[in-house]
Amino acid sequence: MMTGFVHPVIMGGDAVSPRGVPVDPAERAGRILDAAARLLLRYGHDRTTISDVAREAGVAKGSVYAHWRSRELLFLALLRREQAAVRAEVRDRLRAADRPADLELLIAESVRAYQRNPLVAAVLTRNTDVLGDLARVTGDQRSPGSVVELLVALRAGGWIRTDRSLAEQVTVLTSVYLGYFLTEPLLPGEFHVPDDAVPGLIAETVRRALERPEPLGPDEVAAVDRVVHDHIAAAAAAAEERLSGEDRA
Repeated sequence: MMTGFVHPVIMGGDAVSPRGVPVDPAERAGRILDAAARLLLRYGHDRTTISDVAREAGVAKGSVYAHWRSRELLFLALLRREQAAVRAEVRDRLRAADRPADLELLIAESVRAYQRNPLVAAVLTRNTDVLGDLARVTGDQRSPGSVVELLVALRAGGWIRTDRSLAEQVTVLTSVYLGYFLTEPLLPGEFHVPDDAVPGLIAETVRRALERPEPLGPDEVAAVDRVVHDHIAAAAAAAEERLSGEDRA
């Protein structure tokens, strides 16, 4: 997999600052990504250059290329970092919750995480104002997780309704979830719902659409808890692995 991350020695990046202070490559790469994030949200991908990023990060232009061979690879690395952060945040919030995990809790925490991360929300909605041409190559990051696999597992256990097809349930879930992020900027102010009320509203809507008529028993609640935790842990680990793979390249 081409990631574009290279060691400073390979690209001739400075090992010390202009004042002779040793440079921590990881710290510098983080500052560059932070700068790229600010500029991406402020001006969009198509209007942000490597020179802009270097200036915003307070580094030489060559220092950016010491980590990424091209502008596109820099921005892809940024989006991978943000996606990993979102999935780790959802995983950690589910672990800290004072109730068993289920699909409703997963959806609510996922919406909250996306609300707090406008770059990942831009990937979800393929926002070309922010992502520009990059929107075409981020399709594999649109989902907040492998939700289809999770629904398959919940259906196999009989823990959600099965009188609707998997395709119908995926349609309902994604329409409600993605629909909020697509339509929220378009709604008149009189129909604006406070941000902190939205996660519960979306999660409850999904639950009501997918829950089975009979309440889950204690053993079933415990089983769903395990499945949901395993699901988000695997999603977070996969995102972290992609990120670590880039760093090792």
